[in-house]
Amino acid sequence: MNQIRTNKASVKSIVLTCALLLGSTSLVWAESITGIWEMTMDFGGRPSYATLSVSKKADGSLVGKWGSEELSNVKFADGKLTFVRTITFGDQEFTMHYNGVLEDGKLDGLLSSDRGEFAVKGARKKPKSPVLGHWDMKFNVGDREITGKLSISQEPDGSLVGAWASQRGQTVISNVKFQGGKLTFSRKSTFGDRQYESTFDGTVKGHELTGAFKSQRGEMAAAGQRIGVALIGNWELTSTSERGTRTSMMRIETDLSGRYEFFGGEIPMKDIKLEGDQVTFVIEMGFGDRTFKLDFKGKLDGKTLKGEMVSERGTSQIVGKKIEAAASAVGTWEFTRETQRGTRTSTLKINDDMTGTYTSRDRETPLTDLKVDGNQVSFKITRTFNDRQFTMEFKGQVDGDTLKGEFTTSRGTREATGKRVD
Repeated sequence: MNQIRTNKASVKSIVLTCALLLGSTSLVWAESITGIWEMTMDFGGRPSYATLSVSKKADGSLVGKWGSEELSNVKFADGKLTFVRTITFGDQEFTMHYNGVLEDGKLDGLLSSDRGEFAVKGARKKPKSPVLGHWDMKFNVGDREITGKLSISQEPDGSLVGAWASQRGQTVISNVKFQGGKLTFSRKSTFGDRQYESTFDGTVKGHELTGAFKSQRGEMAAAGQRIGVALIGNWELTSTSERGTRTSMMRIETDLSGRYEFFGGEIPMKDIKLEGDQVTFVIEMGFGDRTFKLDFKGKLDGKTLKGEMVSERGTSQIVGKKIEAAASAVGTWEFTRETQRGTRTSTLKINDDMTGTYTSRDRETPLTDLKVDGNQVSFKITRTFNDRQFTMEFKGQVDGDTLKGEFTTSRGTREATGKRVD
């Protein structure tokens, strides 16, 4: 009899454990779909891109955007994502339904309408390293000021590559590393039959790079300013032509690469240049076996961009306005909590270029995966203790001068409230 009771208890325990596991799995699924996704499509051999963002409301329901367009009926259950996308073109309206599956961190699905369907794949959008871009560098050798342009780019495998351009000699940059906000690289310069080698060690904060070159000749302080700062960011564009008026979005990254949103899809931009207040770029669009080239020339005035987009189909007048979507979260936030050892204070700093740091116990750590969507804020910090990595994730919401949310670690979750101090 005792054996039977024991077996019944064991079965009950197993059933309960399975139920908890299934519940936990559902919870993980519900959390894992939120965030920003890079969606990739193929139209007749032509790649097309879009940004899908999914967030959770206070009541637990989901909302989403395809580019700048609001989605409807966003649902996620048992690893399956569905939503409805509505496209307005003049006085016509098209409805598309998405059905996809999330597996191993990847989305795989179909967008369908009464005109057919096509495959859409998605992967979480990875934030670009804040060191990427072009830097105007200056340093002194004796009484002489040396200038050059330092360019940092990223290979498909994630490694960093550097280049140096100047009017004096030839310079090769190698061993480029960026970790914890610190940039290091080796520099070999050739002037005629002479060669000089040095190493650089510096810090990136926002759009400023400060550090020093070290060589056998000593140490030389150096400073750099990111090129194209006024153009970097998100822009809302209004295009006016004889065919009417429409709005679109444009996003310029720190490395002066960009995407131009056209009816929810994103087209890579080419040859983006900011020279003084003059802005130029090129867009190539394809329909079927035809390719259209659009050339933009305009003038930047603060947070306003005005110019013309010229193609074989005519000319459009473009007016752009820079969007400060993350303004509510930008600033310095102070968190306090009571512990057995007294009150502990930590500081969160979010910059307007979507970089940031978290400081506690006098230790500053750069933020990773920082995302600001309206008043929703999330980020991660990773620290190392005794050769072991420790990751903490924050998700919260801005309400005026209060940032309220939760910090989650492998040990559990705790609530946190930050107050704006700057």
